Amino acid sequence: MITRHVLPNSLTPVITFLPFRMSGAILALTSLDFLGLGVPPGTPSLGEMLAIGKNSIDAWWISLATFAVLVITLLLLTFMGDALRDALDPRKAVV
Repeated sequence: MITRHVLPNSLTPVITFLPFRMSGAILALTSLDFLGLGVPPGTPSLGEMLAIGKNSIDAWWISLATFAVLVITLLLLTFMGDALRDALDPRKAVV
Protein backbone atom coordinates (compact mmCIF):
# COMPACT_ATOMS: atom_id res chain seq x y z
CA MET A 1 0.00 0.00 0.00
CA ILE A 2 2.83 2.39 0.80
CA THR A 3 4.77 1.71 -2.40
CA ARG A 4 1.68 1.82 -4.60
CA HIS A 5 -0.22 4.82 -3.21
CA VAL A 6 1.66 6.85 -0.62
CA LEU A 7 5.17 6.94 -2.13
CA PRO A 8 4.25 8.10 -5.68
CA ASN A 9 1.92 10.77 -4.32
CA SER A 10 4.48 12.07 -1.82
CA LEU A 11 7.60 11.99 -4.01
CA THR A 12 6.09 14.03 -6.83
CA PRO A 13 5.72 17.26 -4.84
CA VAL A 14 9.14 16.84 -3.25
CA ILE A 15 10.96 16.30 -6.56
CA THR A 16 9.07 18.95 -8.52
CA PHE A 17 9.45 21.61 -5.83
CA LEU A 18 13.27 21.55 -6.12
CA PRO A 19 13.63 23.72 -9.28
CA PHE A 20 11.24 26.31 -7.83
CA ARG A 21 13.28 26.43 -4.62
CA MET A 22 16.48 26.81 -6.64
CA SER A 23 15.06 29.73 -8.62
CA GLY A 24 13.95 31.38 -5.38
CA ALA A 25 17.42 30.91 -3.91
CA ILE A 26 19.08 32.40 -7.02
CA LEU A 27 16.75 35.39 -6.89
CA ALA A 28 17.37 35.90 -3.17
CA LEU A 29 21.14 35.69 -3.59
CA THR A 30 21.03 38.12 -6.52
CA SER A 31 18.94 40.56 -4.49
CA LEU A 32 21.26 40.38 -1.49
CA ASP A 33 24.33 40.79 -3.70
CA PHE A 34 22.76 43.81 -5.37
CA LEU A 35 22.27 45.40 -1.95
CA GLY A 36 25.83 44.52 -0.92
CA LEU A 37 24.82 41.95 1.70
CA GLY A 38 25.62 38.73 -0.18
CA VAL A 39 28.93 37.12 -1.02
CA PRO A 40 32.17 38.97 -0.21
CA PRO A 41 33.13 41.85 -2.52
CA GLY A 42 35.21 40.78 -5.48
CA THR A 43 33.37 37.50 -5.90
CA PRO A 44 31.57 37.54 -9.26
CA SER A 45 27.81 37.32 -8.94
CA LEU A 46 24.73 38.48 -10.82
CA GLY A 47 23.74 40.95 -8.13
CA GLU A 48 27.16 42.58 -8.08
CA MET A 49 27.10 42.85 -11.87
CA LEU A 50 23.68 44.52 -11.70
CA ALA A 51 25.02 46.98 -9.13
CA ILE A 52 28.03 47.72 -11.35
CA GLY A 53 25.70 48.30 -14.30
CA LYS A 54 23.55 50.63 -12.21
CA ASN A 55 26.56 52.64 -11.07
CA SER A 56 27.96 53.03 -14.59
CA ILE A 57 24.93 54.23 -16.53
CA ASP A 58 27.00 54.76 -19.70
CA ALA A 59 27.69 51.01 -19.91
CA TRP A 60 24.05 49.93 -20.25
CA TRP A 61 24.99 46.59 -21.81
CA ILE A 62 26.31 45.32 -18.47
CA SER A 63 22.89 45.62 -16.84
CA LEU A 64 21.08 44.33 -19.92
CA ALA A 65 23.27 41.24 -20.29
CA THR A 66 23.10 40.42 -16.58
CA PHE A 67 19.34 40.89 -16.48
CA ALA A 68 18.95 38.68 -19.57
CA VAL A 69 21.04 35.91 -18.00
CA LEU A 70 19.01 36.11 -14.79
CA VAL A 71 15.67 36.00 -16.60
CA ILE A 72 16.69 33.11 -18.86
CA THR A 73 18.06 31.10 -15.92
CA LEU A 74 14.91 31.59 -13.85
CA LEU A 75 12.65 30.79 -16.81
CA LEU A 76 14.53 27.60 -17.61
CA LEU A 77 14.38 26.45 -13.99
CA THR A 78 10.66 27.17 -13.88
CA PHE A 79 10.07 25.29 -17.12
CA MET A 80 12.10 22.35 -15.81
CA GLY A 81 9.99 22.23 -12.65
CA ASP A 82 6.81 22.37 -14.68
CA ALA A 83 8.00 19.57 -16.97
CA LEU A 84 9.01 17.44 -13.99
CA ARG A 85 5.60 17.97 -12.44
CA ASP A 86 3.87 16.92 -15.66
CA ALA A 87 6.13 13.88 -16.12
CA LEU A 88 5.82 12.62 -12.55
CA ASP A 89 2.15 13.32 -11.95
CA PRO A 90 0.61 10.00 -10.82
CA ARG A 91 -2.89 11.15 -11.78
CA LYS A 92 -1.89 11.32 -15.46
CA ALA A 93 -0.49 7.78 -15.48
CA VAL A 94 -2.21 5.32 -17.79
CA VAL A 95 -3.70 2.49 -15.76
